[in-house]
Amino acid sequence: MSTEAVVIPRTQHDPAPFARRLFAALLVGAVLLPLAAAPAGAKETEKAFVNAAVLRRALATHPLRTLDGKPVAKELLAGEVVVVSFWATWCKPCRKEMPRLEKLYREIAPTGGSVLAIALDLDIENVRRFVKANGLTLPVCHDGPDGLAQSIALDAVPLTVVLDRQGEIAYAAAGADEAQIEQLASVTRRLAGAPRTAVSVETAR
Repeated sequence: MSTEAVVIPRTQHDPAPFARRLFAALLVGAVLLPLAAAPAGAKETEKAFVNAAVLRRALATHPLRTLDGKPVAKELLAGEVVVVSFWATWCKPCRKEMPRLEKLYREIAPTGGSVLAIALDLDIENVRRFVKANGLTLPVCHDGPDGLAQSIALDAVPLTVVLDRQGEIAYAAAGADEAQIEQLASVTRRLAGAPRTAVSVETAR
């Protein structure tokens, strides 16, 4: 497997053996590989292990808060290009990806794009230290391993999904090798630079 992905440790929360979780993570990576390698602009939602409707519903109903405790105004993301990244400070590929996502966030923000980084750490202080040390300005939420990630059956990080202005999955990748990061950035730039169309909050969800 060419992707880099790390199994989410849930030893305190998940009684399942490590081997089963590892198999699930490898399966996730294998399923996502064809989507990650798809040509820029291709929409292959059916190949992503997370269905677009399931992810939209989870994002719309699960309460997310930024590191300073403020709720994420999800309605503000409707009709925009949104990069959703599930990550953790203990994940080496995630630490590699975050500065690149910060750069992408600053690039697409003026055109209505955004990046939402959802940290799965147990300790929010680890997330705060990482954000401060790396000068991150993109929206970062702390949700832990048993929140939104569990509701969509996520077993490995990083998982990065690009949602277009209609809320559909335009790109998804498990891992953060150079080719995936560049493909993610390319797809996001193209979508963020496209003209907006009228999209209702309900449709975007």
